[in-house]
Amino acid sequence: MGTNKSNPKQLVVEGFQDLYSVHGLMRAHIDWPDGKENAPVWIEIGKSAEEILEPGYISLKLKEPFTETLGVILDADTSPRGRYGRIRKQSIEIFPDLPDDIPLGGLIVENDDHKRLGVWIMPDNASEGCLEVFLRHLVPNESEPIWQHATGSVVRAREIGASCRECHLPKAFLYTWLAWQDEPGQYPGTALTRRILDPHAVSAASFVKWFRELYAL
Repeated sequence: MGTNKSNPKQLVVEGFQDLYSVHGLMRAHIDWPDGKENAPVWIEIGKSAEEILEPGYISLKLKEPFTETLGVILDADTSPRGRYGRIRKQSIEIFPDLPDDIPLGGLIVENDDHKRLGVWIMPDNASEGCLEVFLRHLVPNESEPIWQHATGSVVRAREIGASCRECHLPKAFLYTWLAWQDEPGQYPGTALTRRILDPHAVSAASFVKWFRELYAL
């Protein structure tokens, strides 16, 4: 989406679903006006996690004179510690006091030049997984029977030949459940805006706290 040099608060995410999920969740907790130019945080999409983790990507953004706060949200996939370690390696020159491991509540650090860096590794900075694992815990209690039926249907589909790989099951579970909502097939960001996913779920509290503290919102 490019860089908005008029906004000192920047966030880098992996893809469109991450962008709209963060937007849908956080607009339930802070004032987030319509229109990208009015956004309290400018969200930029990297082409992939690997691009974001390439040497120089994050450090270059941190060195931009207009950037005061940079947040980075990535999926853990199979290695939350490894993902954080690669971010730390890029950023240690600018933030020499970075901890060896990411805190469970997400990373927020500030250096002597008053630049701030925040990191959140989905789903919870400690577990393997992805955005969809985080979002699964925002399914309202009253929809839990439908969730269980959706996940059972995915498992059965794989048993009879569906080609969905095991590593993609969290996505398959979530999007099957979303396909059974009114209207079917909504994206997670829309589901959060419409409260089909619960932005005030207890499981969202830690992320919301991290985001608000990082950007002083």
